[in-house]
Amino acid sequence: SVAAVSPYVLDYFQMSYAVLGTVIGLYLLPGAAVALPGGVLAQRYGDKFIVCIGLAAMTLGGVIMGASNNYAILFGGRVISGCGAVLLNVLVTKMVTDWFQGREIVTALGILITSWPLGIAAALVVLPTLAEATSWSIVTYAAAALSGAAFLLVAAFYRTPANRNGSPSLGLSIGLSRRELVLAILAGLVWTFYNIAFIIVLAFGSEFLIASGQGRLAASAMISTVSWIIIPAIPIGAWASERIGRPDLTMIGCFLLVALAIWWLAAIGPSLALLVAIGFIFGPPGGLIMTLPGEAAPPERRAVTMGIYFTCYYVGMGILPPIAGYARDLTGSAATPLWFAGAMAVLASICLVQ
Repeated sequence: SVAAVSPYVLDYFQMSYAVLGTVIGLYLLPGAAVALPGGVLAQRYGDKFIVCIGLAAMTLGGVIMGASNNYAILFGGRVISGCGAVLLNVLVTKMVTDWFQGREIVTALGILITSWPLGIAAALVVLPTLAEATSWSIVTYAAAALSGAAFLLVAAFYRTPANRNGSPSLGLSIGLSRRELVLAILAGLVWTFYNIAFIIVLAFGSEFLIASGQGRLAASAMISTVSWIIIPAIPIGAWASERIGRPDLTMIGCFLLVALAIWWLAAIGPSLALLVAIGFIFGPPGGLIMTLPGEAAPPERRAVTMGIYFTCYYVGMGILPPIAGYARDLTGSAATPLWFAGAMAVLASICLVQ
């Protein structure tokens, strides 16, 4: 929501782009510290309770941001909202896994993942219009209201699946065996490298195309193709891969193919066909990867597994994109981040094989 209405936020606070980037980054930053404790707390107090806490924090944080008139309040609201979003992200994935384990889980998780790019695309279309008609703070209140509505729906209607074994733990320990811990970390690294490869293509692809002779608008339009293609590609790919029945082979094949496609793009320059192919190939592994943490430990320890899984993701998101940017500055080549993105896809396949 902040990125979608960034010009209005810049004007209102008279802030620099560095401060704006900080506001945006604060939403994911708490993930490294909150994801694992959130999983441990859910193991103790139950998924529904912690998800409701997360949605309440998202609602409160949005309201605080909308009412802010200085950086301290704005940052505080953003951190509160981000902490809530991390709890939601970790536990909703676990709840879907509990509900669909053993029956079309890949398709279910593929649909869940699709909500992320779909929500971003909707925000980029709807929220600037709302801000133009009202103000940036109304946009923040609207986002908070959606979180509040989700809170009411979960509180009123969500129930633990009947086949969910066990009961909430009486302690606050991680409680994973060494093997389960290693599997959870490897699953988290697969998800991290997969997402980093995708994000770097989106973040640095436009600059590469511009450096290759494309106009700014044309470059943005071409790179956006990857994002639009992946929206239907994730659930369709999840449905198809579930019926193929070779999850590891499908994931490794897609990782290596997308690495080759990205490297080919870096080598030959602008190609709409390659960008479309990259979007399609990125789709099938999404739902399959999300099943990995659910397979790392039994249901009674699944919340902690998800916490470790997402901790890897949030730490990686904080560290690896800046490295790609540093490599771009060091080499002076706009293609360097794309070579880096392809390497991330290869690393995902290596972690999966392990």
